[in-house]
This record gives sequence, C-alpha cells and structure tokens, in this order.
Amino acid sequence: MQRLIGVLLAFVLLACTSPMAFGQAKVGTAGLQFLKVGPGARATSMGDAFTAVANDVSALYYNPGGLIQLSKPEAFFTLIDYVAGVKFVYIGGAIPLQGTPGVIGLQVTSLFTDDMVETTPGNPYGTGRTFTASDFAAGVTYCHRLTDKFSVGGTFKMLNERLADKNASGWSADVGTFYTTGWKNISIGMVIQNFGPDMKFESTPFPLPISFKFGASMYAWETPLYSILLAGEFLHPNDNIEFYHIGAEFTAMKMVSFRLGKRINAFTRDSWEDYQNDQQKDPFVEFPLINEDGGLSLDGFSAGLGLNLPEAGVTVDYAWAGMGTLGGAHRFTVGYKLAALLW
Repeated sequence: MQRLIGVLLAFVLLACTSPMAFGQAKVGTAGLQFLKVGPGARATSMGDAFTAVANDVSALYYNPGGLIQLSKPEAFFTLIDYVAGVKFVYIGGAIPLQGTPGVIGLQVTSLFTDDMVETTPGNPYGTGRTFTASDFAAGVTYCHRLTDKFSVGGTFKMLNERLADKNASGWSADVGTFYTTGWKNISIGMVIQNFGPDMKFESTPFPLPISFKFGASMYAWETPLYSILLAGEFLHPNDNIEFYHIGAEFTAMKMVSFRLGKRINAFTRDSWEDYQNDQQKDPFVEFPLINEDGGLSLDGFSAGLGLNLPEAGVTVDYAWAGMGTLGGAHRFTVGYKLAALLW
C-alpha cells in the first residue's frame, strides 16, 4: 500500500510541476493538434470520458494504465472523415504477455489532406502545383500490473509533421495509472499525455499539446443481460482552459450499446459583444453546456452505437461528435478480439 501511495503522489507531483500546470486558454500555442483526436468511436460517443474506463484496446490512446484489463489480443482500426477533405486513420493492437502481469501494444496514427492548390501573391489562382499536409505518430506501449487492483502503463511515440516539403520530427510519452477500488464498481484513472520536449518547424520551436486527465467510472446498474456505465473526467491542457467530460453507456444482451456524452468547459456561451466589453472574459470557451438561446449546446455533444459479436470476436462502433459551426464528424471503429480457442 505504501508503494501504491508513493506512485500516486509521484504521478500527481509530475502533473502539477509539468509545463502544462497552471495553464490558461493559450489556444494556438501548441502544435501537433492531431494528438488530441481520440481514435475510439466508443470513447468519443461517451464524450471522451474514458480515462477511468479503458477496458478495451483503445486504452492504448486513452490510458495505457488500463490496458491490463485485456485478457486476450485485441486490435482496432478507426477512420474519421473530417471537413475540408481531412482524413484521420488510427491502427492499434495489444497482446497480453502470457505468464507475466504485463501487456504490450503498438499504435500508428495518421492525419492527412487531399491535394491542395499552391497559391502565391503573384499567382492567387494557382501556380499549377499542388501540395499536401500530414501528421504521423507511431508508438509502443507497455502496461504492468503492480497489485491486483493497481496498474501503470506508458507509451513512447515518434512524431512527424509535414507541410509541403518542410517537416518537423520529435518524440513524446504518455504515462497512465488505473485503479480498481473494489467498492461499488468504481474505478479511477489518471494519465499525462504527450509529455515531451519542444519540436522545431524550420527555425521556430513549439510545444506539444500536453494534457493531464483524472477520471472515475462506475457501473450504476449491472445484471447478466443489461448494464449502465457512467463516467466522468477532468482534463487540464497546456493550451486551453480546463474541460469536463461526462458520458454514459447502456448495453443490452452484451451485444448492443447506446452511448451519450458531452464535453464541457463553460456553463453558458456569452456573445462576442460581452468579450469586447469585459476584457476579463475568456474568449476561448468552446463547449458550453447552454447555448445563446437557452437550450442544450450541441458543441461537444456526442452520441453513438456499438455492436459486439463475441463469437466472431468483432466489435463495430459508430460515433457522431458535434463541432460547433463546423457541424459534426463521424467516426467508425472496427475491432477484433482473438478467439479464446486460439489464445
């Protein structure tokens, strides 16, 4: 128990003394924003409140400390079709190491655009050439069970960002913990994501989008055929104000799931005139709970469905996430779990 307390205290101390601590809404000050994109459709439909759930292979991204919950090899693939021809692809897989209290995993993330027409001041309608932009990350993850209730995991990632013929490279690390309390099905998770040195594009350095997450989850209702999972978490990024994520998942017959979620960082959204009249107001509120008309804001709202086919080892998840004036984005995730007879 003393060792467990020591690990938790060290984790919190690291989070509080990192460059992201005491951050404000410095939107646009961190690069590689694609590292913030959650790849799991299940987690996205629950408002990204997944740090203290992390019970499938998507824990590779959301909390490597929860990866220990896997009992057999799993893999998943995600495709996100954003606006303006931007695509996001994620591939991940993890394998429990038989005979040891450990799980190892690999992940690859790519965000890329279609060909774009090159324009210059002298050729505002195009030079006849095209270019593309892309982001790429590849990582390896290891999770270790320290006690029957507590596990720690870490991920090391190599990063690259490319715009036309220019690029920047670097590395980052994630560290996560997962604790099953054993009381009323409550679990607690913490993670630091994208912790690493500044990268440099040409001659200009920029920081990574570091964030600290703390969350809790519980099964509010659970029977052999039905269950309701509730989750919430607190997110502190180094380039924005704090966020709160809440989500719920209802599962029937252990096959079909219905999910809802919301990202929140303000109760109401004020008008732009209010910001101009009061310089103390923060103009970077992105996901209020209530919109200007007094109704529930769809910014940061998400919903989705899941289908689990245990005999085939296949899961299919869909999520829709509201993006304010940009509309919404659709996520599709296909997962595969190796059959028990083969493992």
